[in-house]
Amino acid sequence: MFIPRLISSICFLVLIVSIVRFELSTPTYLLISVIALLALWEFYLLQESKGLRMFKKFGVFCALAFLVSEYLYLVKPDVFGLSESLESVVISLVIVAILGRMIFEKERTSPVATIALTLFGILYVPYLFHFLSKIIFIDQDGTMSGVYFAAYLIAVTKFTDIGAYLVGSKFGKHKMSPEISPKKSWEGLAAGLVSGLAVSLLMVKFMPESLGLMQYSHAIILGLLIPLVGVIGDLAESIVKRDADIKDSGGVIPGIGGSFDLIDSLLYTAPVFYFYLIYIVR
Repeated sequence: MFIPRLISSICFLVLIVSIVRFELSTPTYLLISVIALLALWEFYLLQESKGLRMFKKFGVFCALAFLVSEYLYLVKPDVFGLSESLESVVISLVIVAILGRMIFEKERTSPVATIALTLFGILYVPYLFHFLSKIIFIDQDGTMSGVYFAAYLIAVTKFTDIGAYLVGSKFGKHKMSPEISPKKSWEGLAAGLVSGLAVSLLMVKFMPESLGLMQYSHAIILGLLIPLVGVIGDLAESIVKRDADIKDSGGVIPGIGGSFDLIDSLLYTAPVFYFYLIYIVR
């Protein structure tokens, strides 16, 4: 699995480099949204494989409405005169819409569970992943001034995964959480922390202007914090998959799995990094 995983990771990094190089705002947001919606659909299929019910199509539609509203706010704020409160408004409307959807449902077996799963899928996948877009458009002026921050986040997160995978698969002796993810080891976690910290320091060293106010102190803190949070995100997805007794959420990405598998760590690292940027770096 190493060669397909390496090729997929390289293709993903080349795509990120292209985004940074050409600063493609609308295509970037479209890519993030498509990945988020595919991952949400995979999450719903995992739950369905256990015989659980949820509003799959309606849930994806609500997620799409949320992502479109965020696009209008992040990329075209001046055109529509939108404010940051739009996010809270749309989330509130999504909750109301999903509750209302149950009223028109003929089969009301476990209605609370159906509503909860539909809503949880939206908040867990598209909502958390959209923080990557918020990082890219961090100044909220329609420009990609935060694109280098997003590249930094993805690089640290993914190189943590690669380091942990390489060392853990070969030298992993002490299992971290065998009941959740049998292949993850403490040796792999240590290697992931080292690789994540190294990438963090190297990027701050060689991209001082692009990363703005990022100091070496931030690089050290984030170089440890992002890998640790990413591992939690990875284990959280493993719980979801193990609950459904499925190894991968899909098979569209060779060596990695599905879209859900691709972004599992980023679902946790993106919001943590965003709030760190807003409340500490800035």
